[in-house]
Amino acid sequence: MRTPSLLIILLPALPALAAPALPDAAAQRPVIEVAFETKTAADGAAVPAATRAIRTLGFHEAGAGPALYIYSGTAIPVHSPRGKTGVPRPASHYIAAKAEDTGGTLYYVLSEETPDVLQFGALADATPDGKSTRAPGAPARDNTAAFNDALGFAKGVFVPAGRYWIAGTLRILADGSSLHGQGPGGADQGGAELIFGPGAADCIQLGDGENQLRWGKITRLALSPRLRTGGNAIFAHFNYQLVLSELRINSPYNGIRLFRGIGFMLKDIVMSGIRAGDGDAAGPREIGYGIKFAGAPVLYDKSTGREIKRNTHVLYLENISFGGARHETDPANWTVGLWCAENAASVNGATIKNQNVRHGVYITCAADVDPADRLLVPEGYRLAPAARKAPDGKTQPHGSSGPGTVSGSNRRFQDLTLFYLGGDFLGGEYIYNDSGSGVAIYNPHFMRTYQGNAVYMGSGAKDMSIYGGQVIGAYRHGFDMNGERWHISGVQIYRHSLDTASRRAHAGKYSAIHVGATSVGGDIVNCKIGNEPPGTAGRAGNTVRFGVDIEKGARGTWVQGNRFDGCIEANVNNRAGEESKAGGNLMGPAGEK
Repeated sequence: MRTPSLLIILLPALPALAAPALPDAAAQRPVIEVAFETKTAADGAAVPAATRAIRTLGFHEAGAGPALYIYSGTAIPVHSPRGKTGVPRPASHYIAAKAEDTGGTLYYVLSEETPDVLQFGALADATPDGKSTRAPGAPARDNTAAFNDALGFAKGVFVPAGRYWIAGTLRILADGSSLHGQGPGGADQGGAELIFGPGAADCIQLGDGENQLRWGKITRLALSPRLRTGGNAIFAHFNYQLVLSELRINSPYNGIRLFRGIGFMLKDIVMSGIRAGDGDAAGPREIGYGIKFAGAPVLYDKSTGREIKRNTHVLYLENISFGGARHETDPANWTVGLWCAENAASVNGATIKNQNVRHGVYITCAADVDPADRLLVPEGYRLAPAARKAPDGKTQPHGSSGPGTVSGSNRRFQDLTLFYLGGDFLGGEYIYNDSGSGVAIYNPHFMRTYQGNAVYMGSGAKDMSIYGGQVIGAYRHGFDMNGERWHISGVQIYRHSLDTASRRAHAGKYSAIHVGATSVGGDIVNCKIGNEPPGTAGRAGNTVRFGVDIEKGARGTWVQGNRFDGCIEANVNNRAGEESKAGGNLMGPAGEK
């Protein structure tokens, strides 16, 4: 057995030692620190009873993961995970050493002042393809257990610079936990980079889905899931006030999924090479995403039938950049930057930039929900309102005034608000609102689309408003509005098809605003539509056929106070009829269908 080296020092010479962790008497006498080459050597050595601290020069080997251990007492160390008390720590969290003079056992616990993953056996020896830099051709050390041990031990875990191989899933399960690295630049730029091995599992999971995880944080890391064949780079599962910042995510199958939670802040994230998403020009077979913001369906109490809202809401975005693996002109590319679905309730976004994705923001209603899914539909709740019998014997849903039947599935979409959604977009369509309701967009900046309209509103969408901002270089229509109750105000829509060749090919085909036959109740107010005024420097030849093109069948379109310039055929082409009203014009047939 190797004889330990003894270092006699005073407490102030050990800045990493937390004073409360030592017995009161220890502050009045010299403290003995014992140094071992590895944790294994410390585990098997005899340690003098007077020892108050143990330092290792490495974990599995000297120089690989230095660590400091502090005296905890003569009882097995315990902690309090998620409200429990007196839970014994795993053996990886402390050293058990024999005291020479008494034969008793002393336990030395890791300092909890931001331990790093090296203290738990992690080794940064990976190449980008998962091979070892220390043994050419051999696999790199799998650091999954070391990272999870560190995350299970302490609330704040630091990842020093280097490249780490992760074959499994990292799990953050304790409130207030954070995983933060040296920097997001990657190992080649002095940062901390996690390379995730093959498999379809999520790379990092926050929360277990049963208990709400509060105040989690991941920051200053580079994540490279390019070898994974499925899953998300980050999956937040029933979180509260989650922060993800200063991250670089390289080639994920899917990026970040925020599922059922309250309060998310995502800031300074660059995501490139998003891979999932497949289909053709007719529609998707699979939708890939940079961020999917989704929640849970509206539920009803089983006994009373009262509605119980369980929304995902409040997502703040700042300086987010998305890039897809496929080119934006590929008709099979169904990758989106931000996908809002399943009762997402509020998004406050700024400077979202997209490249090579089909849609910048994709808004859909919830898919059918499995009533047996306990995460979505817990015990005591149902998916649809309870029914009751009316005096005439007919079945009525709870709270309704007339006869009816209980719906078998839930497809309700909670209100979604997008505030200050800016930034350049190079892709298919910037906003694709398939069936969302309550969407408001302020001061957008849309630039260059390669497949479709800058903004599309489907026939199943309702209550959508766009205020201010600019739409420049739309491939087709600037706005294609087909739903109910929409409003466009103070927007500049001009310079369609920025590329010279596309302008020639598209001249006279598309309009600044197209109003579809299924549109009901749309307003176009105080917008600048068409082209730059004559004499503007760098003025491009306009391609807009009509400033506003209203299909037959559209109802109640209001066009008021706009400025039109350079439209090829006409400022307004109204095929739905016209009826003057209150100084403006109400275009389309009056009355109900």
